[in-house]
Amino acid sequence: MRSQVLVSQDLSCFGQVSLQTALPLISASGANVSTLPTALLSTHTGGFAENTYLDLSLEMARIITHWQKLKLNFDGVYLGYLGLKPLKELQKSLSTLTTPKTLVLIDPVMGDNGHLYHGFDQEYVNAMKELIQRAKILTPNLTEAAFLLDQPQLLNGGIKEASIAVKQLQERFGIPFILITGVPLANDQIAVVGCQKPTGEIWVKTQTRFPASYFGTGDIFAAALFAAVISGHSIQLSCDIALELLHMAIRARQEESQSDPRVGLNYNSALPKFLKQLAQGETNDRR
Repeated sequence: MRSQVLVSQDLSCFGQVSLQTALPLISASGANVSTLPTALLSTHTGGFAENTYLDLSLEMARIITHWQKLKLNFDGVYLGYLGLKPLKELQKSLSTLTTPKTLVLIDPVMGDNGHLYHGFDQEYVNAMKELIQRAKILTPNLTEAAFLLDQPQLLNGGIKEASIAVKQLQERFGIPFILITGVPLANDQIAVVGCQKPTGEIWVKTQTRFPASYFGTGDIFAAALFAAVISGHSIQLSCDIALELLHMAIRARQEESQSDPRVGLNYNSALPKFLKQLAQGETNDRR
């Protein structure tokens, strides 16, 4: 029987970010994907001036009420960019859409490069601290981990600091799998630092760091990771698959003659291999 999964984040009408990338990548797993958009934007907020923004939290409440009448619940839930009102709506209602076995992945999108994104503040950070306690997988970048732990010293950290932070996040919030993304290394490398229960094992996955910066890289990583895990792959192999897809997508974008980093990444050419990898999922040690 095909998995029923829910994706809740914003829909940016232009740019390969958020729902625009999550839907095709997670659908590649063969799951039935339902969506709960948190906001409607003309473009994403990075690099485009005067984008429109429509908060959908009131409509989210109506949708969830209808789903509750239908007694819908999901095998997997992936939460990305939310906003304060949508986050609070999910805090109230998430338990009605899930079971104890539901795989919940939360990408606590709220900042990068040492700063919170525009429109996010300490109130949002505090609300996110509450929400992530529902997660089985958490994928913050180093900035987001620093805010979740109230540890600004992490903002300039590397592997050592990230390795300590994953353990602290796991112990403080009780989340089985923590993956801190975008950890800088020497020699043009970047890493994901992970920690998993019940062993407490800390592991590191590295990849080449490209000179340019592209919007939507975190969205693609989290969506591909989620797709691989619900396909039956272990968390570490799922991380490998997601990083490989991301690497191929960045390389494909860089090879384009006129590449605007605001548009996001070109993962189309990577999809055949990604589909093959998802189809090979056999292990099931994610919980």
